[in-house]
Amino acid sequence: MGRRSSLVIALFPWGDVVEEFLDPIGLRLKDFVEQMTGGWLFGYASALQLAGHRPVIVCASENASQIECHYHAGTGAPIWIVPGARARQGHSAAAHSLRRWSATPLPAFRKVLARSQCDAILVQEYEYTRFDALAWLAVRMRKPLYATFQGGDRTLSWIEAIARQASLRACSGLIVASAAERERLAKAYPHIALNIANIPNPIDCGEWIAIERRQARQDLGLASGNFVVVNHGRIDVRRKGLDVLLNAWSLFSRDASSELVIIGSGQDRDIFARLLSEAALPNARWLCDYTTDRALIRRWLSAADAYVTASRTEGMPVAPLEAMACGLPIVATDAQGLPDILANGEASGGLIVPRDEPAAIAQALKKLKDDPVMRERLGQAARKRIEENFSLGAVAGALDRLLTAR
Repeated sequence: MGRRSSLVIALFPWGDVVEEFLDPIGLRLKDFVEQMTGGWLFGYASALQLAGHRPVIVCASENASQIECHYHAGTGAPIWIVPGARARQGHSAAAHSLRRWSATPLPAFRKVLARSQCDAILVQEYEYTRFDALAWLAVRMRKPLYATFQGGDRTLSWIEAIARQASLRACSGLIVASAAERERLAKAYPHIALNIANIPNPIDCGEWIAIERRQARQDLGLASGNFVVVNHGRIDVRRKGLDVLLNAWSLFSRDASSELVIIGSGQDRDIFARLLSEAALPNARWLCDYTTDRALIRRWLSAADAYVTASRTEGMPVAPLEAMACGLPIVATDAQGLPDILANGEASGGLIVPRDEPAAIAQALKKLKDDPVMRERLGQAARKRIEENFSLGAVAGALDRLLTAR
């Protein structure tokens, strides 16, 4: 039997325009095309390619005057950019939803989908107005529609709640790796037969693999005997619990034998700078840069003894997956998505603690600092967990089964 034809899958990332994602982290569209890799978007692109399909990324941009096609440097996937605009804030949540729907450049999206000979549409976040607009377009174009959960779990207005019912009924499948979110969906939409697939975000295990720790520390100028803890990603104080993290670190250690390194930037960088200054922690540093240098992030993860995330809200975060792939034990809160990553607790490579409890994080870090054998055991378990469940190959197979089931 010959191999079936590949599918062209159009990936639509979150945001009315791509600048909503890029501006807070200090990147431009050129950086998005030429330097960014990984994350759910480019991870999905790589996994789809591995499964024999052809991903096409479609975004609106407030800086575009016409439809443009670029090619992503990391995967070679086409990135279509269409002119778009951010919806003006309405006098109510419902009015803002209406403006968002009306601002969606559906004619331009339709042109791109036709030019690409798209077979299916996959949208980031179903609890979002862009999903509703694309559901209408998918019905008109007779294309199957799918959506993935990355943390958006709130219907923002009553008018969206009405539209979302129709959009979800038109959807061929949802990709939801969070058990808490799957439970919420069942309660929120009891009369809709949702086709939900439990597929995590993928990690390239060949790229995310630790280098020798002594060499990594030497390259970064870190003391060989210190206990080094890393956190990296978007600076979003509320969602990522960065205020909790600083409180936890102050309880854990103020001496020079331990170091906390936070890497990233985002919309809350000024707020976080103030919090860090007020905390006056002599052994905590912040590298205020949303770096696209993955080799540099890998070097920091290789140099560390543990990884910590104090998030209040998550979907399926990629940052701790990268740390686990580099063999780091994880201290993580029970924000949705994280217990799914560490489904078997220590056997999955980490310690789960309650949200908004700095003392619990501090206690878990002390446990790891005091027990090098435990760190080694959890680090090995973390790497194994990634290889078996989050690798490009594992996710590619799961996506292929979902998209070809029709």
